[in-house]
Amino acid sequence: ATQYHFLHWHLAFPHIFATGGFDVVLGNPPWERVKLQEQEFFASRSAEIATASNASVRKKLIAALPDTDPNLWKEWCAASREAEGQSHLIRQSGRYPLCGKGDINTYALFAEHNRTILAPKGRAGFIVPTGIATDDTTKEYFGSLVAESQLARFYSFENEEFIFPSVHHAFKFALLSIDRSGSSTAADLVFFARQISALAVSERHFSLSPSDFALLNPNTQTCPTFRSHRDADLNLKLYRRAGILWREEDPKGNPWELRFMAMLHMANDSQIFRSKSNGDTSAASDDVPLFEGRMTDHFDHRYASISVQEVRTKQRDASSEVLSDTDKAIPTRLPSPRHWVAKDELEARLRGIWSKGWLLGWRDITAATNQRTIIATVLPRVAVGHTNPLMFTDISAQLVAALYANLCSFSLDYAARQKVGGNHLTYGYLKQFPVLPPTTYEVATPWSASTLLKDWILSRVLELTYTAWDLESFARDVGYEGPPFRWDADRRFLLRAELDAAFFHLYGISRDDTDYVMDTFPIVKKNDEKAHGEYRTKRAILEIFDALSDAVRTGKAYQTRLDPPPADPRVAHSVESRRA
Repeated sequence: ATQYHFLHWHLAFPHIFATGGFDVVLGNPPWERVKLQEQEFFASRSAEIATASNASVRKKLIAALPDTDPNLWKEWCAASREAEGQSHLIRQSGRYPLCGKGDINTYALFAEHNRTILAPKGRAGFIVPTGIATDDTTKEYFGSLVAESQLARFYSFENEEFIFPSVHHAFKFALLSIDRSGSSTAADLVFFARQISALAVSERHFSLSPSDFALLNPNTQTCPTFRSHRDADLNLKLYRRAGILWREEDPKGNPWELRFMAMLHMANDSQIFRSKSNGDTSAASDDVPLFEGRMTDHFDHRYASISVQEVRTKQRDASSEVLSDTDKAIPTRLPSPRHWVAKDELEARLRGIWSKGWLLGWRDITAATNQRTIIATVLPRVAVGHTNPLMFTDISAQLVAALYANLCSFSLDYAARQKVGGNHLTYGYLKQFPVLPPTTYEVATPWSASTLLKDWILSRVLELTYTAWDLESFARDVGYEGPPFRWDADRRFLLRAELDAAFFHLYGISRDDTDYVMDTFPIVKKNDEKAHGEYRTKRAILEIFDALSDAVRTGKAYQTRLDPPPADPRVAHSVESRRA
Protein backbone atom coordinates (compact mmCIF):
# COMPACT_ATOMS: atom_id res chain seq x y z
CA ALA A 1 0.00 0.00 0.00
CA THR A 2 2.84 2.36 0.80
CA GLN A 3 4.81 1.58 -2.36
CA TYR A 4 1.89 1.75 -4.81
CA HIS A 5 -0.33 4.26 -2.95
CA PHE A 6 -3.40 2.03 -2.72
CA LEU A 7 -6.52 3.76 -1.40
CA HIS A 8 -9.53 1.76 -0.21
CA TRP A 9 -12.32 4.30 -0.33
CA HIS A 10 -14.64 2.46 2.02
CA LEU A 11 -11.92 2.27 4.67
CA ALA A 12 -10.81 5.87 4.12
CA PHE A 13 -14.37 7.27 4.34
CA PRO A 14 -16.43 4.78 6.39
CA HIS A 15 -18.84 7.45 7.65
CA ILE A 16 -19.64 8.47 4.04
CA PHE A 17 -20.35 4.98 2.79
CA ALA A 18 -22.33 4.13 5.92
CA THR A 19 -24.92 6.57 4.57
CA GLY A 20 -24.74 5.29 0.98
CA GLY A 21 -21.92 7.31 -0.61
CA PHE A 22 -21.04 10.86 -1.55
CA ASP A 23 -23.72 13.45 -2.30
CA VAL A 24 -21.48 15.31 -4.77
CA VAL A 25 -18.34 14.35 -6.70
CA LEU A 26 -16.51 17.04 -8.68
CA GLY A 27 -13.28 16.60 -10.58
CA ASN A 28 -10.93 17.02 -13.52
CA PRO A 29 -9.26 13.59 -13.60
CA PRO A 30 -5.97 12.89 -15.39
CA TRP A 31 -6.18 11.89 -19.04
CA GLU A 32 -3.39 9.34 -19.40
CA ARG A 33 -3.07 5.95 -21.07
CA VAL A 34 -2.56 3.06 -18.65
CA LYS A 35 0.35 1.68 -20.60
CA LEU A 36 4.09 2.17 -20.17
CA GLN A 37 5.32 4.20 -23.14
CA GLU A 38 8.94 3.42 -24.00
CA GLN A 39 9.74 6.76 -25.58
CA GLU A 40 8.20 8.72 -22.69
CA PHE A 41 10.00 6.67 -20.05
CA PHE A 42 13.42 7.02 -21.65
CA ALA A 43 13.00 10.65 -22.79
CA SER A 44 14.64 11.96 -19.60
CA ARG A 45 16.84 8.91 -19.01
CA SER A 46 18.39 7.86 -22.34
CA ALA A 47 18.25 10.01 -25.47
CA GLU A 48 19.70 7.15 -27.52
CA ILE A 49 16.80 4.84 -26.68
CA ALA A 50 14.11 7.52 -26.80
CA THR A 51 15.16 8.72 -30.27
CA ALA A 52 15.86 5.30 -31.81
CA SER A 53 14.94 5.13 -35.49
CA ASN A 54 12.17 2.57 -34.95
CA ALA A 55 10.60 0.28 -32.35
CA SER A 56 12.75 -2.69 -33.29
CA VAL A 57 15.99 -0.78 -32.70
CA ARG A 58 14.60 0.64 -29.45
CA LYS A 59 13.75 -2.83 -28.10
CA LYS A 60 17.25 -4.11 -28.88
CA LEU A 61 18.78 -1.20 -26.96
CA ILE A 62 16.48 -1.87 -24.00
CA ALA A 63 17.34 -5.58 -24.03
CA ALA A 64 21.04 -4.66 -23.83
CA LEU A 65 20.62 -2.51 -20.70
CA PRO A 66 21.63 -5.24 -18.18
CA ASP A 67 25.14 -4.93 -19.65
CA THR A 68 25.21 -1.28 -20.74
CA ASP A 69 23.39 0.37 -17.82
CA PRO A 70 22.28 -2.01 -15.00
CA ASN A 71 20.74 0.78 -12.89
CA LEU A 72 18.57 2.00 -15.74
CA TRP A 73 17.58 -1.62 -16.38
CA LYS A 74 16.38 -1.89 -12.77
CA GLU A 75 14.33 1.30 -13.15
CA TRP A 76 12.81 -0.04 -16.35
CA CYS A 77 11.94 -3.38 -14.74
CA ALA A 78 10.32 -1.65 -11.75
CA ALA A 79 8.29 0.63 -14.03
CA SER A 80 7.25 -2.34 -16.17
CA ARG A 81 6.19 -4.29 -13.07
CA GLU A 82 4.08 -1.39 -11.86
CA ALA A 83 2.45 -0.89 -15.26
CA GLU A 84 1.65 -4.59 -15.59
CA GLY A 85 0.26 -4.64 -12.07
CA GLN A 86 -1.94 -1.63 -12.78
CA SER A 87 -3.29 -3.24 -15.94
CA HIS A 88 -3.99 -6.52 -14.15
CA LEU A 89 -5.75 -4.79 -11.26
CA ILE A 90 -7.86 -2.64 -13.58
CA ARG A 91 -8.90 -5.52 -15.82
CA GLN A 92 -9.33 -8.28 -13.25
CA SER A 93 -10.35 -6.75 -9.91
CA GLY A 94 -13.98 -6.13 -10.83
CA ARG A 95 -13.79 -2.44 -9.85
CA TYR A 96 -14.05 -1.28 -13.47
CA PRO A 97 -16.38 -3.70 -15.26
CA LEU A 98 -17.41 -1.13 -17.90
CA CYS A 99 -14.19 0.80 -18.60
CA GLY A 100 -11.46 -1.69 -17.63
CA LYS A 101 -10.97 -3.06 -21.12
CA GLY A 102 -9.37 -2.22 -24.44
CA ASP A 103 -6.92 0.68 -24.60
CA ILE A 104 -7.53 1.98 -21.07
CA ASN A 105 -7.27 5.65 -20.14
CA THR A 106 -7.36 6.99 -16.59
CA TYR A 107 -10.16 9.45 -17.37
CA ALA A 108 -12.51 6.53 -18.09
CA LEU A 109 -11.54 4.78 -14.86
CA PHE A 110 -12.23 7.92 -12.85
CA ALA A 111 -15.56 8.36 -14.65
CA GLU A 112 -16.65 4.88 -13.58
CA HIS A 113 -15.25 5.39 -10.09
CA ASN A 114 -17.05 8.74 -9.68
CA ARG A 115 -20.34 7.06 -10.41
CA THR A 116 -19.60 4.09 -8.14
CA ILE A 117 -18.97 6.17 -5.00
CA LEU A 118 -22.14 8.28 -5.37
CA ALA A 119 -25.04 7.99 -2.94
CA PRO A 120 -28.37 6.84 -4.41
CA LYS A 121 -29.41 10.46 -5.01
CA GLY A 122 -25.91 11.83 -5.56
CA ARG A 123 -24.61 13.96 -8.42
CA ALA A 124 -21.22 13.90 -10.16
CA GLY A 125 -19.72 16.46 -12.52
CA PHE A 126 -16.31 16.18 -14.15
CA ILE A 127 -14.26 17.15 -17.21
CA VAL A 128 -13.32 14.31 -19.58
CA PRO A 129 -12.50 13.89 -23.28
CA THR A 130 -15.60 13.78 -25.49
CA GLY A 131 -14.54 10.25 -26.43
CA ILE A 132 -16.23 8.96 -23.28
CA ALA A 133 -19.51 9.35 -25.19
CA THR A 134 -18.35 8.47 -28.71
CA ASP A 135 -15.55 5.89 -28.45
CA ASP A 136 -15.97 2.14 -28.67
CA THR A 137 -13.96 1.37 -25.50
CA THR A 138 -16.31 3.40 -23.29
CA LYS A 139 -19.61 2.64 -25.02
CA GLU A 140 -20.78 0.26 -22.28
CA TYR A 141 -20.27 2.91 -19.62
CA PHE A 142 -22.04 5.62 -21.58
CA GLY A 143 -24.77 3.22 -22.65
CA SER A 144 -25.35 2.31 -19.02
CA LEU A 145 -25.76 5.99 -18.07
CA VAL A 146 -28.35 6.41 -20.80
CA ALA A 147 -30.21 3.16 -20.13
CA GLU A 148 -30.51 3.92 -16.41
CA SER A 149 -31.51 7.58 -17.00
CA GLN A 150 -28.45 8.81 -15.13
CA LEU A 151 -27.04 11.07 -17.88
CA ALA A 152 -28.07 14.58 -16.86
CA ARG A 153 -25.90 16.82 -19.07
CA PHE A 154 -23.16 16.44 -21.63
CA TYR A 155 -21.59 19.64 -22.94
CA SER A 156 -18.85 18.98 -25.51
CA PHE A 157 -16.23 21.57 -26.49
CA GLU A 158 -13.67 21.88 -29.25
CA ASN A 159 -10.41 23.40 -27.99
CA GLU A 160 -10.02 25.55 -31.12
CA GLU A 161 -10.00 28.73 -29.01
CA PHE A 162 -7.70 27.19 -26.39
CA ILE A 163 -9.86 27.07 -23.31
CA PHE A 164 -7.05 24.75 -22.20
CA PRO A 165 -3.92 26.52 -23.54
CA SER A 166 -1.62 23.50 -23.21
CA VAL A 167 -4.02 21.07 -24.95
CA HIS A 168 -3.98 20.57 -28.76
CA HIS A 169 -6.49 22.79 -30.59
CA ALA A 170 -8.27 19.83 -32.23
CA PHE A 171 -8.92 18.03 -28.94
CA LYS A 172 -12.52 17.67 -27.78
CA PHE A 173 -13.51 17.55 -24.12
CA ALA A 174 -16.79 17.63 -22.26
CA LEU A 175 -18.51 18.58 -19.03
CA LEU A 176 -20.32 15.42 -17.96
CA SER A 177 -22.99 15.48 -15.24
CA ILE A 178 -24.44 12.31 -13.72
CA ASP A 179 -27.60 11.96 -11.64
CA ARG A 180 -27.41 8.67 -9.73
CA SER A 181 -31.12 8.82 -8.87
CA GLY A 182 -32.07 7.88 -12.44
CA SER A 183 -34.45 10.83 -12.82
CA SER A 184 -32.80 12.27 -15.96
CA THR A 185 -35.27 10.98 -18.53
CA ALA A 186 -33.95 13.32 -21.25
CA ALA A 187 -30.30 14.40 -21.20
CA ASP A 188 -29.38 18.01 -22.02
CA LEU A 189 -26.70 17.97 -24.74
CA VAL A 190 -24.47 20.50 -26.50
CA PHE A 191 -21.74 19.70 -29.01
CA PHE A 192 -19.08 21.69 -30.91
CA ALA A 193 -19.03 24.57 -28.41
CA ARG A 194 -15.82 26.63 -28.33
CA GLN A 195 -16.48 28.89 -25.37
CA ILE A 196 -18.56 28.63 -22.19
CA SER A 197 -20.74 31.42 -23.62
CA ALA A 198 -22.09 28.95 -26.20
CA LEU A 199 -24.03 27.23 -23.41
CA ALA A 200 -26.20 30.35 -23.12
CA VAL A 201 -27.49 29.89 -26.70
CA SER A 202 -30.72 27.93 -26.41
CA GLU A 203 -30.62 26.73 -30.03
CA ARG A 204 -27.38 24.87 -29.30
CA HIS A 205 -29.07 22.64 -26.71
CA PHE A 206 -30.99 19.50 -27.53
CA SER A 207 -32.39 16.66 -25.47
CA LEU A 208 -32.40 12.94 -26.11
CA SER A 209 -34.25 10.25 -24.21
CA PRO A 210 -32.96 6.68 -23.76
CA SER A 211 -35.26 5.60 -26.59
CA ASP A 212 -33.75 8.31 -28.83
CA PHE A 213 -30.24 7.02 -28.15
CA ALA A 214 -31.41 3.49 -28.96
CA LEU A 215 -32.95 4.74 -32.21
CA LEU A 216 -29.88 6.66 -33.39
CA ASN A 217 -27.01 4.36 -32.34
CA PRO A 218 -28.38 0.95 -31.37
CA ASN A 219 -25.22 -0.96 -32.34
CA THR A 220 -22.57 1.11 -30.61
CA GLN A 221 -24.61 2.68 -27.78
CA THR A 222 -22.54 5.83 -28.34
CA CYS A 223 -23.73 9.43 -28.31
CA PRO A 224 -24.81 11.14 -31.55
CA THR A 225 -23.30 14.60 -32.06
CA PHE A 226 -25.54 17.35 -33.38
CA ARG A 227 -24.78 21.04 -33.79
CA SER A 228 -28.24 22.27 -32.92
CA HIS A 229 -31.70 21.40 -31.67
CA ARG A 230 -32.91 21.48 -35.27
CA ASP A 231 -30.29 18.95 -36.38
CA ALA A 232 -31.32 16.62 -33.56
CA ASP A 233 -35.01 16.83 -34.43
CA LEU A 234 -34.37 16.38 -38.13
CA ASN A 235 -32.14 13.36 -37.64
CA LEU A 236 -34.66 11.74 -35.33
CA LYS A 237 -37.21 12.14 -38.12
CA LEU A 238 -34.84 10.47 -40.60
CA TYR A 239 -34.18 7.53 -38.29
CA ARG A 240 -37.84 7.06 -37.36
CA ARG A 241 -38.67 6.85 -41.06
CA ALA A 242 -35.80 4.59 -42.14
CA GLY A 243 -34.34 2.76 -39.15
CA ILE A 244 -30.69 1.89 -39.73
CA LEU A 245 -28.93 -0.02 -42.48
CA TRP A 246 -27.89 -2.96 -40.30
CA ARG A 247 -29.02 -3.59 -36.72
CA GLU A 248 -26.60 -5.98 -35.09
CA GLU A 249 -27.80 -8.60 -32.59
CA ASP A 250 -31.11 -8.75 -34.49
CA PRO A 251 -31.69 -11.76 -36.79
CA LYS A 252 -33.88 -9.56 -39.01
CA GLY A 253 -31.73 -6.46 -38.62
CA ASN A 254 -30.01 -6.71 -42.03
CA PRO A 255 -32.88 -6.18 -44.50
CA TRP A 256 -30.51 -5.61 -47.43
CA GLU A 257 -28.75 -8.94 -46.64
CA LEU A 258 -25.41 -7.18 -46.93
CA ARG A 259 -21.88 -8.52 -46.67
CA PHE A 260 -18.83 -6.24 -46.57
CA MET A 261 -15.34 -6.79 -47.93
CA ALA A 262 -12.00 -5.00 -48.33
CA MET A 263 -10.59 -6.84 -51.33
CA LEU A 264 -6.92 -5.82 -51.43
CA HIS A 265 -4.83 -3.92 -48.89
CA MET A 266 -2.73 -1.26 -50.59
CA ALA A 267 0.29 -2.01 -48.37
CA ASN A 268 -0.06 -5.63 -47.27
CA ASP A 269 -0.92 -6.91 -50.76
CA SER A 270 1.46 -4.65 -52.68
CA GLN A 271 3.68 -7.61 -53.63
CA ILE A 272 1.02 -8.80 -56.11
CA PHE A 273 0.57 -5.40 -57.77
CA ARG A 274 1.98 -4.88 -61.26
CA SER A 275 2.70 -1.87 -63.43
CA LYS A 276 2.31 -1.55 -67.19
CA SER A 277 4.38 1.61 -67.30
CA ASN A 278 8.12 2.23 -67.35
CA GLY A 279 8.84 -1.04 -69.11
CA ASP A 280 7.55 -3.36 -66.41
CA THR A 281 7.19 -6.63 -68.32
CA SER A 282 5.66 -8.50 -65.39
CA ALA A 283 2.22 -7.09 -66.21
CA ALA A 284 0.26 -9.55 -68.34
CA SER A 285 -2.27 -8.62 -71.01
CA ASP A 286 -5.18 -10.15 -69.09
CA ASP A 287 -4.43 -8.27 -65.84
CA VAL A 288 -7.27 -6.25 -64.37
CA PRO A 289 -6.91 -2.63 -63.17
CA LEU A 290 -6.66 -1.91 -59.46
CA PHE A 291 -9.18 0.78 -58.54
CA GLU A 292 -8.57 3.09 -55.58
CA GLY A 293 -11.15 5.24 -53.81
CA ARG A 294 -10.01 8.52 -55.36
CA MET A 295 -10.68 7.18 -58.86
CA THR A 296 -14.45 7.16 -58.28
CA ASP A 297 -17.28 9.58 -57.59
CA HIS A 298 -21.08 9.55 -57.35
CA PHE A 299 -22.50 7.66 -60.35
CA ASP A 300 -19.06 7.84 -61.95
CA HIS A 301 -16.58 4.94 -62.04
CA ARG A 302 -14.45 6.94 -64.48
CA TYR A 303 -13.88 9.98 -62.29
CA ALA A 304 -10.08 10.07 -62.34
CA SER A 305 -6.92 8.35 -63.50
CA ILE A 306 -3.88 8.00 -61.26
CA SER A 307 -0.54 9.05 -62.69
CA VAL A 308 2.83 8.11 -61.25
CA GLN A 309 5.30 10.96 -61.11
CA GLU A 310 8.92 11.36 -60.11
CA VAL A 311 9.41 13.74 -57.19
CA ARG A 312 12.54 15.44 -55.94
CA THR A 313 13.47 12.52 -53.69
CA LYS A 314 13.45 10.24 -56.77
CA GLN A 315 10.62 8.29 -55.16
CA ARG A 316 7.39 7.65 -56.98
CA ASP A 317 4.36 9.62 -56.03
CA ALA A 318 0.83 9.31 -57.40
CA SER A 319 -1.60 12.07 -58.26
CA SER A 320 -5.18 12.03 -59.51
CA GLU A 321 -6.08 13.39 -62.94
CA VAL A 322 -9.82 14.02 -63.31
CA LEU A 323 -11.20 12.88 -66.65
CA SER A 324 -12.96 15.60 -68.64
CA ASP A 325 -16.51 15.45 -69.98
CA THR A 326 -14.94 15.04 -73.43
CA ASP A 327 -13.08 11.95 -72.21
CA LYS A 328 -16.22 10.47 -70.68
CA ALA A 329 -18.18 11.08 -73.88
CA ILE A 330 -16.19 8.16 -75.33
CA PRO A 331 -17.81 4.97 -73.95
CA THR A 332 -14.58 2.98 -74.30
CA ARG A 333 -12.44 5.58 -72.49
CA LEU A 334 -11.46 4.19 -69.08
CA PRO A 335 -9.39 5.66 -66.25
CA SER A 336 -5.77 4.59 -65.92
CA PRO A 337 -4.77 2.99 -62.61
CA ARG A 338 -1.26 2.99 -61.17
CA HIS A 339 -1.37 -0.77 -60.49
CA TRP A 340 -2.75 -3.91 -62.10
CA VAL A 341 -3.52 -7.32 -60.61
CA ALA A 342 -3.60 -10.77 -62.15
CA LYS A 343 -7.13 -11.74 -63.09
CA ASP A 344 -6.73 -15.08 -61.30
CA GLU A 345 -6.02 -13.16 -58.07
CA LEU A 346 -9.22 -11.13 -58.48
CA GLU A 347 -11.28 -14.25 -59.11
CA ALA A 348 -9.74 -16.00 -56.10
CA ARG A 349 -10.73 -13.09 -53.84
CA LEU A 350 -14.34 -13.09 -55.09
CA ARG A 351 -14.82 -16.86 -55.42
CA GLY A 352 -17.84 -18.01 -53.46
CA ILE A 353 -18.65 -14.41 -52.53
CA TRP A 354 -19.78 -12.62 -55.69
CA SER A 355 -20.34 -13.85 -59.24
CA LYS A 356 -21.73 -10.75 -60.97
CA GLY A 357 -19.73 -8.65 -63.42
CA TRP A 358 -19.95 -5.46 -61.35
CA LEU A 359 -19.30 -4.25 -57.81
CA LEU A 360 -20.76 -1.66 -55.42
CA GLY A 361 -18.46 0.17 -53.04
CA TRP A 362 -17.69 3.44 -51.33
CA ARG A 363 -14.73 5.67 -50.56
CA ASP A 364 -13.23 4.93 -47.17
CA ILE A 365 -11.28 8.21 -46.87
CA THR A 366 -13.72 10.97 -46.00
CA ALA A 367 -14.65 13.66 -43.48
CA ALA A 368 -17.77 15.44 -42.30
CA THR A 369 -16.24 18.69 -43.60
CA ASN A 370 -15.59 17.46 -47.17
CA GLN A 371 -17.74 18.51 -50.10
CA ARG A 372 -19.58 15.19 -49.65
CA THR A 373 -19.13 12.54 -46.96
CA ILE A 374 -20.54 9.38 -48.59
CA ILE A 375 -19.23 8.69 -52.09
CA ALA A 376 -20.57 5.38 -53.42
CA THR A 377 -19.93 3.96 -56.90
CA VAL A 378 -20.87 0.99 -59.06
CA LEU A 379 -17.69 -0.46 -60.58
CA PRO A 380 -16.96 -3.09 -63.20
CA ARG A 381 -15.51 -6.39 -61.97
CA VAL A 382 -12.02 -5.08 -61.22
CA ALA A 383 -9.48 -5.34 -58.42
CA VAL A 384 -10.26 -2.82 -55.67
CA GLY A 385 -8.04 -1.44 -52.92
CA HIS A 386 -9.12 -1.23 -49.29
CA THR A 387 -9.64 2.52 -49.74
CA ASN A 388 -12.84 1.53 -51.55
CA PRO A 389 -14.60 -1.18 -49.47
CA LEU A 390 -17.28 -3.26 -51.16
CA MET A 391 -20.79 -4.43 -50.26
CA PHE A 392 -22.53 -7.51 -51.62
CA THR A 393 -26.15 -8.67 -51.51
CA ASP A 394 -28.25 -11.34 -53.19
CA ILE A 395 -31.21 -8.98 -53.51
CA SER A 396 -32.20 -8.10 -57.10
CA ALA A 397 -30.02 -5.69 -59.05
CA GLN A 398 -33.02 -3.38 -59.54
CA LEU A 399 -33.28 -2.92 -55.79
CA VAL A 400 -29.50 -2.53 -55.49
CA ALA A 401 -29.83 0.39 -57.89
CA ALA A 402 -32.26 2.00 -55.44
CA LEU A 403 -29.83 1.38 -52.56
CA TYR A 404 -27.08 2.96 -54.66
CA ALA A 405 -29.22 6.04 -55.28
CA ASN A 406 -29.97 6.31 -51.55
CA LEU A 407 -26.25 6.16 -50.70
CA CYS A 408 -25.59 9.00 -53.16
CA SER A 409 -28.39 11.25 -51.87
CA PHE A 410 -27.92 14.55 -50.05
CA SER A 411 -30.49 13.49 -47.45
CA LEU A 412 -28.45 10.48 -46.32
CA ASP A 413 -25.20 12.41 -46.61
CA TYR A 414 -26.58 15.01 -44.21
CA ALA A 415 -27.23 12.32 -41.61
CA ALA A 416 -23.77 10.82 -42.16
CA ARG A 417 -22.12 14.18 -41.48
CA GLN A 418 -23.60 14.16 -37.99
CA LYS A 419 -21.81 10.91 -37.17
CA VAL A 420 -18.49 10.61 -38.99
CA GLY A 421 -15.93 11.98 -36.57
CA GLY A 422 -12.67 10.86 -38.20
CA ASN A 423 -11.31 10.39 -41.71
CA HIS A 424 -12.63 6.90 -42.42
CA LEU A 425 -16.14 5.78 -43.32
CA THR A 426 -15.98 2.44 -41.52
CA TYR A 427 -18.44 -0.45 -41.52
CA GLY A 428 -19.56 0.63 -38.05
CA TYR A 429 -20.54 4.09 -39.26
CA LEU A 430 -22.26 2.79 -42.39
CA LYS A 431 -24.34 0.24 -40.50
CA GLN A 432 -25.88 2.97 -38.33
CA PHE A 433 -26.83 5.36 -41.14
CA PRO A 434 -30.60 5.78 -41.76
CA VAL A 435 -30.75 3.89 -45.06
CA LEU A 436 -34.26 3.18 -46.33
CA PRO A 437 -35.17 -0.56 -46.39
CA PRO A 438 -35.88 -2.53 -49.62
CA THR A 439 -39.64 -2.53 -48.98
CA THR A 440 -39.64 1.23 -49.59
CA TYR A 441 -39.23 0.66 -53.32
CA GLU A 442 -41.73 -2.16 -53.91
CA VAL A 443 -44.73 0.19 -53.93
CA ALA A 444 -46.25 2.65 -56.37
CA THR A 445 -44.35 5.90 -56.83
CA PRO A 446 -46.06 8.59 -54.67
CA TRP A 447 -45.86 11.14 -57.49
CA SER A 448 -46.53 8.70 -60.36
CA ALA A 449 -48.95 6.01 -59.23
CA SER A 450 -48.71 3.95 -62.43
CA THR A 451 -45.00 3.26 -61.89
CA LEU A 452 -43.30 1.22 -59.19
CA LEU A 453 -40.88 3.36 -57.21
CA LYS A 454 -37.96 1.00 -57.89
CA ASP A 455 -38.54 1.42 -61.66
CA TRP A 456 -38.79 5.22 -61.40
CA ILE A 457 -35.46 5.31 -59.57
CA LEU A 458 -33.82 2.68 -61.78
CA SER A 459 -34.29 4.62 -65.02
CA ARG A 460 -32.37 7.54 -63.55
CA VAL A 461 -29.67 5.42 -61.92
CA LEU A 462 -29.19 3.46 -65.15
CA GLU A 463 -28.57 6.52 -67.32
CA LEU A 464 -26.23 8.02 -64.72
CA THR A 465 -24.28 4.80 -64.16
CA TYR A 466 -24.06 3.01 -67.51
CA THR A 467 -21.89 5.42 -69.48
CA ALA A 468 -19.18 2.98 -70.62
CA TRP A 469 -19.13 -0.52 -72.04
CA ASP A 470 -17.26 -1.96 -69.06
CA LEU A 471 -20.50 -1.77 -67.02
CA GLU A 472 -22.53 -3.73 -69.57
CA SER A 473 -23.01 -6.51 -67.02
CA PHE A 474 -24.73 -4.12 -64.60
CA ALA A 475 -27.06 -2.90 -67.36
CA ARG A 476 -27.99 -6.43 -68.32
CA ASP A 477 -28.65 -7.41 -64.69
CA VAL A 478 -31.13 -4.53 -64.24
CA GLY A 479 -32.91 -5.50 -67.47
CA TYR A 480 -31.46 -3.09 -70.05
CA GLU A 481 -30.11 -4.63 -73.27
CA GLY A 482 -28.93 -1.52 -75.12
CA PRO A 483 -25.59 0.29 -75.40
CA PRO A 484 -24.25 2.78 -72.81
CA PHE A 485 -25.79 6.22 -72.37
CA ARG A 486 -24.08 9.36 -73.61
CA TRP A 487 -22.31 11.49 -71.01
CA ASP A 488 -24.33 14.72 -70.97
CA ALA A 489 -23.47 17.02 -68.05
CA ASP A 490 -26.75 18.96 -68.23
CA ARG A 491 -28.90 15.83 -68.24
CA ARG A 492 -26.84 14.30 -65.45
CA PHE A 493 -27.37 17.38 -63.30
CA LEU A 494 -31.17 17.11 -63.68
CA LEU A 495 -31.19 13.34 -63.19
CA ARG A 496 -29.36 13.72 -59.89
CA ALA A 497 -31.57 16.62 -58.82
CA GLU A 498 -34.67 14.47 -59.45
CA LEU A 499 -33.23 11.65 -57.35
CA ASP A 500 -32.25 13.98 -54.52
CA ALA A 501 -35.65 15.66 -54.48
CA ALA A 502 -37.27 12.21 -54.47
CA PHE A 503 -35.26 11.03 -51.47
CA PHE A 504 -36.10 14.17 -49.49
CA HIS A 505 -39.73 13.18 -50.06
CA LEU A 506 -39.15 9.53 -49.19
CA TYR A 507 -37.54 10.52 -45.88
CA GLY A 508 -40.52 12.74 -45.07
CA ILE A 509 -38.41 15.92 -44.97
CA SER A 510 -40.33 19.17 -45.37
CA ARG A 511 -39.46 21.83 -47.92
CA ASP A 512 -38.07 24.16 -45.24
CA ASP A 513 -35.91 21.39 -43.87
CA THR A 514 -34.74 20.46 -47.37
CA ASP A 515 -33.67 24.07 -47.83
CA TYR A 516 -31.85 23.91 -44.49
CA VAL A 517 -30.13 20.58 -45.27
CA MET A 518 -28.79 21.87 -48.58
CA ASP A 519 -27.21 24.81 -46.77
CA THR A 520 -25.18 22.38 -44.65
CA PHE A 521 -23.06 21.60 -47.74
CA PRO A 522 -21.00 24.82 -47.95
CA ILE A 523 -18.46 23.55 -50.48
CA VAL A 524 -21.20 22.46 -52.90
CA LYS A 525 -22.69 25.93 -52.53
CA LYS A 526 -19.34 27.68 -53.00
CA ASN A 527 -18.51 25.70 -56.14
CA ASP A 528 -21.96 26.33 -57.60
CA GLU A 529 -21.75 30.05 -56.98
CA LYS A 530 -18.30 30.20 -58.55
CA ALA A 531 -19.38 28.27 -61.65
CA HIS A 532 -22.98 29.48 -62.07
CA GLY A 533 -23.39 32.63 -59.97
CA GLU A 534 -25.97 30.92 -57.73
CA TYR A 535 -26.50 27.84 -55.60
CA ARG A 536 -27.85 26.00 -58.63
CA THR A 537 -28.01 22.55 -57.02
CA LYS A 538 -30.26 23.72 -54.21
CA ARG A 539 -32.50 25.70 -56.52
CA ALA A 540 -33.02 22.75 -58.89
CA ILE A 541 -33.71 20.30 -56.06
CA LEU A 542 -36.24 22.63 -54.43
CA GLU A 543 -38.01 23.29 -57.73
CA ILE A 544 -38.31 19.56 -58.42
CA PHE A 545 -39.28 18.96 -54.77
CA ASP A 546 -42.18 21.40 -55.29
CA ALA A 547 -43.20 19.68 -58.53
CA LEU A 548 -43.20 16.28 -56.78
CA SER A 549 -45.29 17.75 -53.94
CA ASP A 550 -47.82 19.11 -56.44
CA ALA A 551 -48.04 15.71 -58.13
CA VAL A 552 -48.67 13.98 -54.78
CA ARG A 553 -51.27 16.57 -53.80
CA THR A 554 -53.17 16.60 -57.10
CA GLY A 555 -52.75 12.96 -58.10
CA LYS A 556 -51.39 14.04 -61.50
CA ALA A 557 -48.15 12.24 -62.40
CA TYR A 558 -44.91 14.17 -62.17
CA GLN A 559 -43.53 15.19 -65.54
CA THR A 560 -39.76 15.13 -65.85
CA ARG A 561 -37.95 18.11 -67.37
CA LEU A 562 -35.76 15.72 -69.33
CA ASP A 563 -36.49 15.32 -73.02
CA PRO A 564 -36.13 12.49 -73.93
CA PRO A 565 -37.04 11.00 -70.53
CA PRO A 566 -34.52 9.14 -68.35
CA ALA A 567 -32.82 6.09 -69.89
CA ASP A 568 -34.50 6.65 -73.25
CA PRO A 569 -32.64 4.75 -76.02
CA ARG A 570 -32.41 8.01 -77.98
CA VAL A 571 -29.78 9.30 -75.50
CA ALA A 572 -27.65 6.16 -75.77
CA HIS A 573 -24.58 5.51 -77.89
CA SER A 574 -24.77 3.35 -80.97
CA VAL A 575 -23.92 -0.34 -80.80
CA GLU A 576 -20.92 0.41 -83.01
CA SER A 577 -19.42 2.62 -80.29
CA ARG A 578 -18.03 -0.52 -78.66
CA ARG A 579 -15.36 -0.57 -81.38
CA ALA A 580 -14.46 3.12 -81.12
